[in-house]
Amino acid sequence: MSSVIHRLLFALVLVALTPATALAEWRRADSQNFIVYSDGSERSLRDYTAKLERFDALLTSRFGGAQAQVRRLPVYLVSDGRTLRVAVPGLPSGIAGYYSASENDISAVLIRGEGDDILRHEYSHHVMARAGDAPYPGWLREGFAEYFATATVTESGETSLGLPNPGRLRALQQNRWLPMDALLRAEGSLAVDSEAGRGMFYAQSWALTHWLLADAGRVRNLSAYVAAINGGRDPVEAWQATFAMTPDQLTAELRAYLRGRLGYAKLNMPPIDPVITVTSLSPAADTVLLPMINARSWNTAEVDGPALLGTMRAAAARFPDDPLALVALGYAEKRWGDTVAAETALTRALDRQGDNVEGLVLMADLAAERGADATDEAERTQQWTTARDLLRRALEADPTDHSVHAALNRLQRTTRGYISEDDPLN
Repeated sequence: MSSVIHRLLFALVLVALTPATALAEWRRADSQNFIVYSDGSERSLRDYTAKLERFDALLTSRFGGAQAQVRRLPVYLVSDGRTLRVAVPGLPSGIAGYYSASENDISAVLIRGEGDDILRHEYSHHVMARAGDAPYPGWLREGFAEYFATATVTESGETSLGLPNPGRLRALQQNRWLPMDALLRAEGSLAVDSEAGRGMFYAQSWALTHWLLADAGRVRNLSAYVAAINGGRDPVEAWQATFAMTPDQLTAELRAYLRGRLGYAKLNMPPIDPVITVTSLSPAADTVLLPMINARSWNTAEVDGPALLGTMRAAAARFPDDPLALVALGYAEKRWGDTVAAETALTRALDRQGDNVEGLVLMADLAAERGADATDEAERTQQWTTARDLLRRALEADPTDHSVHAALNRLQRTTRGYISEDDPLN
């Protein structure tokens, strides 16, 4: 961890221990598809959450019906780049937002008023995946996400799709293109071995997707192409058979297309009036909410566990009866400190807020680990039953929380069949 980041976290501890410090008021907005946190005004929080719901409605209308059980996306809105890097240390300068998806945690952190395109891009991946269609090639996944990253939806339902991305256009005009056969065969941007090449992967994927969606005939051919490669055909051979052009001819076609006047689609959607509930978080949120995002990361290069443990211990000392601070302490103790201290903090938190989802999940993880370590069969069964019951409570508290479903998957793996896929928790 860099000395700059270490000093930042150390400063956070000092702030937490200074009684005269004025705390920002954090609020949480709950809607059908999102949980949005912000220390800005309630009005701006409601407006932003409604904007996200309108974008979800647009994607749902394009990709198919909403999933039966939504797992909501947590989004954190922060005031500036310094605050952003409390949540995500080590981000390069100029970055206005960050999205992270792993088995255990999915969230986005954005500077208010900036970085919306990042969230729209990543959320497009979410909706494409939940549509349940056959797998898409890597360039099409990223091309669709880039295509929707510039979408706009007004309160009245006026929608624009396919607006050009100026940065991608500049890259396509000024930089060397990847060979088109390599683009068609790549599973994703990580298959490209340079930062500049990865940037061109996104830019060319956007251009190819934009060109395809600009013509109804090409859209029909695209469906046949996706079916062919999912049937096992080589992507380049499938392209030539479906579109009757070689990779070089496709490159020339795209260059000519980009020199022309790029069009975009306009449509009117039925206006939506999302139900949004806003609640104020406890004062401890100002101390632990953003560091907890960093704490949940499993990228060890960006996580200073001892510093975070110190931050959470200081917060719990300052807010000894606050479930948010106690759960944060429980998490940090479980990962970097003492498991007995973790269970003590989590028990205290759940005594004060019995439906605290993260507290229930962490307690379930502790029980599952004790069960896995137990040599006595009766003890193992008791601990795993305790873990299952805690997760059932968490699921009842919030069936849309991704972490509950991730914890159930962990429990099923740990118990080696004791918790089956047919368990009522599913």
